[in-house]
Amino acid sequence: MSKKTVVSEPQEIGPVKSCKPCGSQVLLELLTVQEMMGTELIMTNKKPVGEYQAIVLDVGPAVVLDNWGFKVGDRVLLSGSGVPVPDFNNTQKDKVLMDPFSIRGVLS
Repeated sequence: MSKKTVVSEPQEIGPVKSCKPCGSQVLLELLTVQEMMGTELIMTNKKPVGEYQAIVLDVGPAVVLDNWGFKVGDRVLLSGSGVPVPDFNNTQKDKVLMDPFSIRGVLS
C-alpha cells in the first residue's frame, strides 16, 4: 500500500507577536553600548564591545531559576552567541535565545 501525500493550501502567515522559550532556553534582550555605558550620546556601533549584557525576558519550562542565580528582569553578563529572535514588540532591540550556562553573572 502506498501512502497518500496531502498537500494543503498555503496558510496566510501573520506577524510574530511573541516568543516563548522552549526547553532550557532563555530569552534575552541585548543592551546597546549606550545602555551599558549609561549615556545618551549616540554611538555608531550598536553592538556591545568586549562584553555582552542583556535583560532576561523569559525562560523555558526546563529552567529551574533557583539552580542558576538569575531571574526574569535581571541584567546579566553573557558569553557566546544566541539564536536571533524577531523584534516582536517593536523595540528596535536585538533579542536572542541562549542556554542558561551562557549567562556568566548578574549585574547590579
